[in-house]
Amino acid sequence: MTILPSQINDVLRIYTKISRVSPIRDDAANPDVSETEDIVSISAEAKRKQVLEQTKQNVLEKIRETAG
Repeated sequence: MTILPSQINDVLRIYTKISRVSPIRDDAANPDVSETEDIVSISAEAKRKQVLEQTKQNVLEKIRETAG
């Protein structure tokens, strides 16, 4: 399988995009949400695995788009 420089660039761009993502709260869009919310914290390793999995999925989608 050949990996093109453009695919490597796409992977790096997607990784950068995902690593900078911060959740945006929009309370106006969810009026049914109560004032108290459960706060869940995950370890740095779990977060890293989650980001890698999301990146992998995005890369696969991007490759499928360009190949199809």
